[in-house]
Amino acid sequence: MKVIAITGGIGSGKSTVSRMLRAMGYSVYDCDSRARQLMDNSDEIKREIRRLVGVEAVSDAGVIDRRFIARRAFADAALLSGLNAIVHPRVRCDLREWKEKRRDEEVVFVETAIIEESGLKEEMDDVWRVWAPEELRVRRVMSRSGLTETEVRARISAQTAFSDYLSGDILNDEMTALTPQIALRLAKCR
Repeated sequence: MKVIAITGGIGSGKSTVSRMLRAMGYSVYDCDSRARQLMDNSDEIKREIRRLVGVEAVSDAGVIDRRFIARRAFADAALLSGLNAIVHPRVRCDLREWKEKRRDEEVVFVETAIIEESGLKEEMDDVWRVWAPEELRVRRVMSRSGLTETEVRARISAQTAFSDYLSGDILNDEMTALTPQIALRLAKCR
């Protein structure tokens, strides 16, 4: 099995590429959505987050206040690192279980914005980076999330630098067709 990461900064279009791959019949593991599910379903993770971030981070009913956590974490690198240390090992374990269930598939994909920080890069056979200009990324994230420009830029700066377009990147600038770029990369996988 070949495991390929789909990475890029927030708002670059990783999810768009992932949806296209799913439509083509490929399995895609979405690190963000799985992390949310793991957090929502684990009392242990919630206790650790509450201890690290404060009691306001998780209600008495067990509901995680993601906006509260994000405001604090994206303003405090040490706090963000602590949260990552809680969640990332569990995501890596979950990913390994997911891959095991798909061991008969030739190629699978893993969507992750923070491939370096999460420790996933070593588990990948290849990396497809999705790139879009920063202003476009900011606009995309603001329109879908309700975050302010300052909040979006804080999240961008907390991720691995994806500032420059590199040859071989999947260009998602709303002017360049994605399908031929994906088809070309898939052809190289076989």
